[in-house]
Amino acid sequence: MKLLELKKRETYLIQYPQAYGIECDICGGVNLHWSEYDHLIWCYGCEKDTKGTGGIFDGPVPVQLCKIMGMSFDRVNIVTGELIKFKL
Repeated sequence: MKLLELKKRETYLIQYPQAYGIECDICGGVNLHWSEYDHLIWCYGCEKDTKGTGGIFDGPVPVQLCKIMGMSFDRVNIVTGELIKFKL
């Protein structure tokens, strides 16, 4: 997958990828940030965009339990800075 073929991200989750159990699929690291591209993360260890592991998104997401554990699925619109609250 070439970066030129990827769509730029319009929003990102307000918490870092590691909050959702996501790790780098190359080095296993957790020093991550959301990539500027959809469906990718940026690994500071590898210094590249990569798919990462699925973390909690690999299966059914128990939203109410996640809320109790302090996870948020709220997003920020990159262009406007608007907070987009997660709704069930």
